[in-house]
Amino acid sequence: MPATEELDLTLSLRCGTSRETPTPSLRSPNLNLSLSDQSPGINPSLMEVQLICPNPNLNSPLASDNNNSNLSVGSSRHNTNSLNAPANVDNNVPITTPPSSRSSRASSCTRPGKKRKRETVPPPFPWATDQPATVHTQQYLLENNVRIIKGKVHCKRCNKEFELNLNLEQKLADLRNLIQNEVDNWHNRAPSEWLNPVYPTCVYCRTQSSTKPIIAKNKKEINWLFLLLGQMLGCCTLDHLKYFCEHNNIHRTGAKDRLLYVTYIHLVKQLLPDFSIN
Repeated sequence: MPATEELDLTLSLRCGTSRETPTPSLRSPNLNLSLSDQSPGINPSLMEVQLICPNPNLNSPLASDNNNSNLSVGSSRHNTNSLNAPANVDNNVPITTPPSSRSSRASSCTRPGKKRKRETVPPPFPWATDQPATVHTQQYLLENNVRIIKGKVHCKRCNKEFELNLNLEQKLADLRNLIQNEVDNWHNRAPSEWLNPVYPTCVYCRTQSSTKPIIAKNKKEINWLFLLLGQMLGCCTLDHLKYFCEHNNIHRTGAKDRLLYVTYIHLVKQLLPDFSIN
């Protein structure tokens, strides 16, 4: 078979055309290949066919790769659209959300607490009311001829106990003057003389600052007025001060010097309702 007919037959098989309908040749004007520039193992007839044919056979590896890439791009677009499409939700089905522990804790912290029910107890002293950690006003006590406040103390030197008497009007006036003169320097904290009080002198061994007040184990029986007038509230523990603040609707979180300060101020206001630290 002549070389020309073999070339035309090869071209028709690769391009999908018959011999009677020749395909116009599209040659690149910039590609001018000569036999001298070609490699020795390349058939010049096949190279010319590859350059002339604009539409290679679909069965070739290159065409199959292109088709696969086109299919993959189309499928990815279809999947993207399907993801972005709104889902069909049945409105009749109730949606339940599991409770969150964090939200429940936050709501419990912000939820206002119930108002504490006022507790009543038998008055342990004539100057105490039927409510825990509360004393009568000075006016009420003077009208009922309660002018001497008594309390028990214990001497750590001779190990003896005795009863100490404090004058209500005199001790309260001294305490009120001290607060009004020094409150600006305290910054809502108890001064050192309240944190470390000077104790009375023992009447038996005459040892100075050796007696300490006896604080009842039952918090309902603490002699708050006696500790206030003797400026010995510093003997109370932090737990005692929190008990006082709890039953007087005072915020009871803080250091001892802060709780001790508010205990002094609040007890004075119980005796003198019109008292102001300003």
